[in-house]
Amino acid sequence: MADARSIILHHYDRSPFSEKVRLYLRMKNLGWTSVEIPNVMPKPDLMPLTGGYRRTPVMQIGADIYCDTAMILMELERRFPLPALNLPGHEGLAKMVASWADRIWFQVSVGVIFGTIGDHVPEAFKQDRAALMGRPFDTDAMKAAAPMLRDQWRAHLMTLEERLEGGRGAGSGNWLISTKPGLVDVHAHMNIWFVEQHVADFVAQCFEGAPLALDWYTRMKAFEGQQPEALSSTDALAIATRAGPRLKAATVDGLEPQGLVLGEPVAVAPEDYGRDWVTGALVHADDQCVILQRTDAKAESIHIHFPRAGYMVRRG
Repeated sequence: MADARSIILHHYDRSPFSEKVRLYLRMKNLGWTSVEIPNVMPKPDLMPLTGGYRRTPVMQIGADIYCDTAMILMELERRFPLPALNLPGHEGLAKMVASWADRIWFQVSVGVIFGTIGDHVPEAFKQDRAALMGRPFDTDAMKAAAPMLRDQWRAHLMTLEERLEGGRGAGSGNWLISTKPGLVDVHAHMNIWFVEQHVADFVAQCFEGAPLALDWYTRMKAFEGQQPEALSSTDALAIATRAGPRLKAATVDGLEPQGLVLGEPVAVAPEDYGRDWVTGALVHADDQCVILQRTDAKAESIHIHFPRAGYMVRRG
C-alpha cells in the first residue's frame, strides 16, 4: 500500500523520459508505485502537486515533488545509493551525456518519429504539443525533414558504437564506461527505446551497422525489476495532503549568483520548452537544486524540487 515513503511515479507508457526513470528503477530493483497520467492536458490531479509544471514524468515521495528526470535520478541515487549507478567514471560525465541525449538526440528522434507517423497522430495530441513547444505541430515540415533526420539519428547511434568499440580494448567490458552499467548507459538508452516504439524497422536497419550497440541495447532492455503497484491520481494527491514535506534544512548557497534569499517568492521554468512558471517561496537553493514551498487548496503544503541546470529561476 502506497504511503508517504513510497516512490510514486506519475507517467504514461510511451513517454521516453518516463522510460529512463523506469529503467533506472529496474536496474536498482526498487519498489515503486505507478500513477498513469494523460499524455495531454488537462491533468487535474497532477497540477496541484506541481504548481503548473506539466512535463512528464514527475516523482512524488509524500509531499515532496521532483520535476525533471535529472532531479528524479539525483534524488533516487541520494536516497538509495546501493547498488550505485553513479559509478567511477560516470561522475559529471553522466550529466553531460544526459544533456546530449535529452536535447540534441531527442529532438532528432522526435522528427524521425513524427515525420513518419505524423498523419496518424490525433489532433488533440498535435494541439497539446504545439502549446507545449510554443510552435505549430507541422506534420508536413516533419515529413519533409525526416530523411535528413534519419541520417542524423544514425550518426548519433554510431557514437555509441564508437564508444563501445573503443572500450573493448581497454578492459571496459561491453558497457559504455566501465565493467558495470551506470548512469551514462541509462541516459544513452532512451532515444533508441523511444524510436523503436514507433519506427522499429528503421532502428533495426541502423543496428545492422552497429552490432556492439545492438548487443548493449539488448542487454539494457533485459533488466527486470519489481512490478509497480498501481495507484489512482486522486489517491496520490491525498497522500501528499496527509504527508507534509520532508524536513530539510533551509539553506541558500553563499555563492548564489542572483543573491536569492530564503523565503522570498521565486518562479521556476524549463529554459527550452513547456515554460509554465511555477511560483513559491524559496526554501533551498544550491548549484544543483532549487526547492520551492507552495500551498495549494488541494495539496496543502508541498515542496517542489527542480534541477538547476536547464531551468530558469527568477524573483517574483
